[in-house]
Amino acid sequence: MAALAGVAAAVAAGTAPDVIKSWLGDQRGFLTALCVASAAAFAGINLWQQRSKGVGIVIALPRTNWRAPWSAQWVAAAVAHARRHHDSCFTVRKDIVTARPDDAAEVKASAREARADAIELAYELVNARLTELAEADPSTPVSLYVNAALPDAFEMGARFKFNVHRRLCSVGASPHDDASIGDRKAVAEVALPQRAELARTDFFTAVRISGRLKEPPTPAEAVRAAKLATVIEEPEFDGASDGGAVALVVHLADNPTMVAEALLAAREGCLDVDGCWGRCRAALVVDGGPANIPETTGDFELVVRHVYAAWSAWIEARPQYAGLRPRLFIAAPASVAFALGWLLGHKVTPVAHPYETSSETPNKTGEPCTSS
Repeated sequence: MAALAGVAAAVAAGTAPDVIKSWLGDQRGFLTALCVASAAAFAGINLWQQRSKGVGIVIALPRTNWRAPWSAQWVAAAVAHARRHHDSCFTVRKDIVTARPDDAAEVKASAREARADAIELAYELVNARLTELAEADPSTPVSLYVNAALPDAFEMGARFKFNVHRRLCSVGASPHDDASIGDRKAVAEVALPQRAELARTDFFTAVRISGRLKEPPTPAEAVRAAKLATVIEEPEFDGASDGGAVALVVHLADNPTMVAEALLAAREGCLDVDGCWGRCRAALVVDGGPANIPETTGDFELVVRHVYAAWSAWIEARPQYAGLRPRLFIAAPASVAFALGWLLGHKVTPVAHPYETSSETPNKTGEPCTSS
C-alpha cells in the first residue's frame, strides 16, 4: 500500500506541470512566482515539522503510609500527555516516607530526613537531565509535570530557584489563555502543566516560572485578582504573643474548613516539615473561597503574583515580625505550590496537613528553631 501511494504521488507530481501549462499557457512570470511560493511553502512546512517539541519531565513524589491510597493514574496520564506533546518524556519517581501520627519521635525524625533526601535526589535527577539538554540544545522546550503533596511540591520549587544553568521554554499553552498573555508565551522559563478538571482537556499550562511572577498586578489585574482570591490582612486570629512564627495561609481549593483549621494550628502551635514546633504571632490569609481557579494560564499566574505581592506588602509593613519564622499553610493546585516555592521557598517553611500539634519533640535535633 505504501509503495502504491508513493507511485501515485510521483505520477501526480510529474503530471502537475503539464496540467498547469495547459491551463495557463506560456505565463512565465506567474509560473515562476508559483514555483517560488511552492518551494517556500515546502521549506516552511518541513521546518515546522522538524521543530523541537521539547521534553516533558514527569516528577512523581508519592507518599507512603498516606491517609488514602496514592493513585498512579495521574502519573500515567501525565506521561501520556508528555509523549503526545513532546519529542521525549522522562520520569522521575521517588517515594516520600511519612510517619504515622502515633509513631515514636525517633521514627518521625527519621522520616523527615528520608523525605528531605528523597526530594533532593529527585531534584538532582531532574537537574542532570536538564544539564544534558543544555549541552545538546539550550533552546529545547521543557515542561515539568509535578505530582506531589503540597509541601513537597513547594520544596521542589524552592530548589529550582537557583537553577540558572539553562533557559527553559514553555510549550503547550492552554487554548483558553487570555489574549493579554500573547507575546509572552515564548519567553517563559519553565512550564508547569496542571491536571485539568474540565472535560475538554486533560492538562493545560498553568504557570510559567519567570521573574514576571514577582511583578505586582496592574490596577486592572488587581481587580481581577481580588475576584479570584481575597486578601485578609487581619483575620479573626488571636495570635500567641510569645510566638516565634508568622503564618501565611493560602486557600485556593474548595476546602471549606481549611482556613479555620490552619489558623487554629497556627495559634495553638504545630510542627513544620523540618520538625520545628512553634506558634504564630500573626497571620495573613489569601482565601479563594469555594471556587477553584479558572483553568487558564493567565488566571493561575495572576493568583501566584497576587499571593506573592500580598505577602511581600504584608511583611514589609510589619517590621516587628522580621525576626520570626514564616510558615506556609496551603491548599492549592500543585503547580501553584511549586511556583510559590520558587518565589518564597528560601524564606518560608511549609506545614504539612494534617497538622501535627504535638510539642513533645520541638525539633529533630532538640535545639531551638531559628529563623530561616
